Amino acid sequence: MKELLLHLRPEQTVLALLSDGRLEDLSVERAGEENIVGRVYKGIIRNVVPSLNGLFVDIGIGRNAFLRTKDVVSKKQAHTEGAPVLVQVEKDSTESKGPLVTEKISFAGTYAVALYGTGYIGISKKIRDEKKRDFLRRHAKEICPPGMGLVVRTAAEAAGEEDFRKDLASLSHLMEVVEKRYALEKGPALLYRDGDLAVKSLRDYMGKDIDRLLVDDHDTWLRLSRMAEDENICDPHKVVLYEEKEPLFAHFHLEEQMRQLFDRVVPLPTGGSLYIDYTEALTVIDVNSGSFKGKGIPHDQLAFLINKSAAYEIARQIRLRGIGGMIMVDFIDMEKKGEKEELIRILQAAVRDDRAKTLVLGMTSLGLVEMTRKRTTQRLWQYYFDTCPLCHGTGHILSAPAAADRILEDLENRRTRGPFKGDLEITAPPEVAALLAKAPFKERLERTAGKEVAVKENPAFTRETYTILSV
Repeated sequence: MKELLLHLRPEQTVLALLSDGRLEDLSVERAGEENIVGRVYKGIIRNVVPSLNGLFVDIGIGRNAFLRTKDVVSKKQAHTEGAPVLVQVEKDSTESKGPLVTEKISFAGTYAVALYGTGYIGISKKIRDEKKRDFLRRHAKEICPPGMGLVVRTAAEAAGEEDFRKDLASLSHLMEVVEKRYALEKGPALLYRDGDLAVKSLRDYMGKDIDRLLVDDHDTWLRLSRMAEDENICDPHKVVLYEEKEPLFAHFHLEEQMRQLFDRVVPLPTGGSLYIDYTEALTVIDVNSGSFKGKGIPHDQLAFLINKSAAYEIARQIRLRGIGGMIMVDFIDMEKKGEKEELIRILQAAVRDDRAKTLVLGMTSLGLVEMTRKRTTQRLWQYYFDTCPLCHGTGHILSAPAAADRILEDLENRRTRGPFKGDLEITAPPEVAALLAKAPFKERLERTAGKEVAVKENPAFTRETYTILSV
């Protein structure tokens, strides 16, 4: 049984996809921090940088976006500093980079995705009935205005002709509205934003395989029920108002599953575990057999067994955690070429249904599997955690002995500038002060200073904070 749970609070909206009670997909939208991917702006070119093969564009969000030369479509328009440009956000910003934008504009409807500035007509590969493909392509060509292309979505296979035409007409109208606003607005300006997560839950997630959508907010439930009926997206009775006293996520035991998504170590059902580490440029996943030993199973078979289990879990974890960009996976070493090729096929199949474009590029000579996943949202932990002000995201702080050594070195450096005039008072955090107040540090401090040294503690100090005063 597949269910969508839409949990709404004033500060955030969370959408969870469950398959027989197991969390399979997750999306978060915080109030005031909506995802800007998909938004269309009238931007102003601020810098043209040939060495970077791109342009920096002001879209009015405080950080310049980057437009790659290969994503420039309007060749006739002059792309010079100060010129306006119509762009859509393709990737959200990171801690060190602004968003990535493109001139290849697209709008997603219920049954098709409209493509601006092209005449291309494409049909989802999942629609295999040739008669249906021909029918959809013919009607798409009939209704598409000049300068607009379409990619027909899988949902169109079960849509009626009138519903399909209405959806395409709506996309065509949206394109016209954006063009008119682009001509009238003074840049930089926001021209179009996608629907909120509640609307996306119905439009993007509510497929034929979903049994129901549970919503725990009455007004939102009413809005989605009407939308489902008016736009014929699904049976309105599938949109259900959750009215139990127990909170929605607690009722389905989701809170513990969500907490596990912030753990570095992910246990595998067949034994072993995944270790997931993040850097600015890429995510590294290590498959570890740990202490798991299969009884009577040869090492090669055991490695393949754990790696297969890891492949399915990796696809699930990168989806749930919102991991994007480059991904490197270090599977357990296998000797047989056939097993390596089979593992790649399993991983490719596991990521096939991911809503974000995910590519498995193959295995390197060192046995590492390279993957890329389109970054459409922030990583999940960025919605719930701030970077630690003590370790600055490294996960490490100075040990007490290292902090004590640093104070001693500072004292030695100060002593080279001349003798101290009076006795000294050193204040440090409690665990560091405890070391400094006893041998051998106390003797070394007084020998270096040539004076009496009093050590005090201040619980408010961090390991890197201390004072040296002459009294």
